[in-house]
Amino acid sequence: MRRSKVSFAGLTIGVALAFGAPVLCPGPGLAEYHPSGAASPNGAAGPGQEIAGRDGAAMILVPAGFFWMGSTRAEVDLVIQDCRTNQELDEATCVGWYEDEMPRHKASLDAFYLDVHEVTNRLFAQFTAATGYLTTAEREGWAKAWIQGRGLVSVKGASWRQPEGGDTPILPHRDQHPVVSVSWEDANAYCFWAGKRLPTEAEWEYAARAGTNTLFWWGDEEPRERKVGNIADESARNLIGGIVQGYMDGYARTSPIGSFEPNPWGLHGMIGNVAEWTHDWYGGSYKKEPEHNPQGPATGQYKVIRGGSWANGALRARSANRDWDTPIYRHDTVGFRCAMSLPK
Repeated sequence: MRRSKVSFAGLTIGVALAFGAPVLCPGPGLAEYHPSGAASPNGAAGPGQEIAGRDGAAMILVPAGFFWMGSTRAEVDLVIQDCRTNQELDEATCVGWYEDEMPRHKASLDAFYLDVHEVTNRLFAQFTAATGYLTTAEREGWAKAWIQGRGLVSVKGASWRQPEGGDTPILPHRDQHPVVSVSWEDANAYCFWAGKRLPTEAEWEYAARAGTNTLFWWGDEEPRERKVGNIADESARNLIGGIVQGYMDGYARTSPIGSFEPNPWGLHGMIGNVAEWTHDWYGGSYKKEPEHNPQGPATGQYKVIRGGSWANGALRARSANRDWDTPIYRHDTVGFRCAMSLPK
């Protein structure tokens, strides 16, 4: 079995980017969108229309359009170099982790609604109270978590209610934090209950990029003074490895939703806080599939996880980064948000 990236602490963007590597050139023909709602060059309306989902969560309209999905060869080579240098992993592992971002390809999407924030503990509690649903972790009695002094371990009794196990109840002091330690099956069940669905991998990356073509929605550089997201920062130094040197977001673990800048389309937490389950099966490097509304392989062993988390360095928080694990996997760094198609 391939080693999943989800179970490793974050990498930092090191020598390749921090010391003046050539700027990566944008791909051809990228549409530029505007969060004000003004028309983009291809005629699509910019995002901005906001509604409330059946679960009460705010959702924003993501406009129809196209984008360049994945990474170029030059981008992947820089990432692999960083993986080998800073994480001190072998070349085969780094290649296996990051070459799946290729080939870079054009994808077009219909408009859809997406939750502005990750699903919170408060919302997930409403779901379980209304349905009696028990998560995978609750049924099986354990979940993985980062524990200070022990690293990443399987914790008996850990679940969304107690992500680190023991006496760590999430409510009420974490009611506005993203729910974690939920499997793909749990996330899918919630979205179905709410009259929604999980976003496809293409929808997720399209929304995360928000019309940009850089490594992150804010540019190609690591965050420093600008508070753009909850990633592995100085406050997590004693908990995990691979922090972003000099970055202080103030949260060693998850943060309340909306604590950081939104991306240009008004979406919060697309980079960092928690990694997010998507609809798609994982099939390795991108295969030939329909350009319009791609949905990934028909079957598989793993589900795609996107976005990076509070335990990941900047390298793993890039818009193109892909993670994956089994549909019953649960971890204190993984949560989700829901999408909804427009009525036909």
